[in-house]
Amino acid sequence: MALLHRNPFKALYILLEILTTVVFRVPYWVIYSIPKSNRPRQSWAVSRCVFVYGLRRFFLMSYVTGGLLKSPDHRAIGQGKNVHGVWVNAAPDFVKGSIRERAEKVGMEYVKIPGYWFVKKGEAYDYQYKPTADEKVVYSFHGGGYVSFSAHPSDPLSPIRQGIIDHTPNLKRLFSLEYRISKLNVKERRSVFPFPTALVDAIAGYNYLVNDLGYTPENIILEGDSAGANLALALTRYLIENPLPNLPPPGGMVLNCPWVDLSLSHITPGSSSLPAVSADVLPPTKWGPGNSWYSVRAFVGMDKEDLSITKCDPYISPACLDIHKVPFTNFPKTLIVAGDAELFIDATRTLYRRMMEDMGDRVELYEVPDVVHDYMSLSQFEPERTMSFKKTGEWISAL
Repeated sequence: MALLHRNPFKALYILLEILTTVVFRVPYWVIYSIPKSNRPRQSWAVSRCVFVYGLRRFFLMSYVTGGLLKSPDHRAIGQGKNVHGVWVNAAPDFVKGSIRERAEKVGMEYVKIPGYWFVKKGEAYDYQYKPTADEKVVYSFHGGGYVSFSAHPSDPLSPIRQGIIDHTPNLKRLFSLEYRISKLNVKERRSVFPFPTALVDAIAGYNYLVNDLGYTPENIILEGDSAGANLALALTRYLIENPLPNLPPPGGMVLNCPWVDLSLSHITPGSSSLPAVSADVLPPTKWGPGNSWYSVRAFVGMDKEDLSITKCDPYISPACLDIHKVPFTNFPKTLIVAGDAELFIDATRTLYRRMMEDMGDRVELYEVPDVVHDYMSLSQFEPERTMSFKKTGEWISAL
């Protein structure tokens, strides 16, 4: 498989995949999906079925080849029309306790990273803008299994960010952080930018909003999709467990299609993670949902000791069934948005139940029927996507 990460083998594989898909797979998917009984969800049109099958194939190709898309990353501010990028300085003085110890163990360096501001469509961005005392801001983390995608406005997941700000009347700006994504060096059996690198970057971004720009912490709403939701939970947990006078916890969280169990604890008979019952765009594998074999090992490491923390660390797997109790005391109000056709839906429901134990009605699960992982980034999932943006906007406005 490593051979397919290199040219020309990668290019040949991609060409063969495209030809096979266009000539054989798409016609087969269309014919197969005509009877409603064959569709992953009977409410879906044939076109939605074909789209899901195609996107699933794309993710599988990406996993096999080590990535198909070249995205901006932490090394530079990406350019483009209506791109409002800034540099965020490292904040080592705010990294404490077990997270600092872990950062030292993996040899993590503190570096400045980019972030991107989103404003409503058609509105101008002012680099000299100063927030008012009661102004809310959304602090956002993109998904991608901690190994892919970007905070840049051109990224395939950026419609989630833009959709949230466009559908939240009293929200003027949204900040998306270009945290360092993890990579796996299989030959050397080591991870590049492993945990807690992304969390340390998230702490720096939070410091930027609070102490550099002057946003009031209670007016900051953390938002993330998939792995980004995992990161939002980890940042909130860190700020609660490590009280810092200059960095109080945020006022709310929006968790979109969260990835909250990096272990295999939800891979059980009848699980949403198994291929037999999956309608998701993420391809199930015997190692867990989607490309989790690569993602998990890139994020925590390849050794048995490294992998064991996916089953015991609430910062990494707050929904892991092997962890008896995961506290959510003093967590802010939270909205969880998910689709019931997701591979992750069982773990999401576990997270919701655990949060309810400590938070009661301060946590809400908005579960949408017959939609897939990160559907809010996919225009093919209308009207569900717009309905979810409106729900999120109403929830943020009511905080």
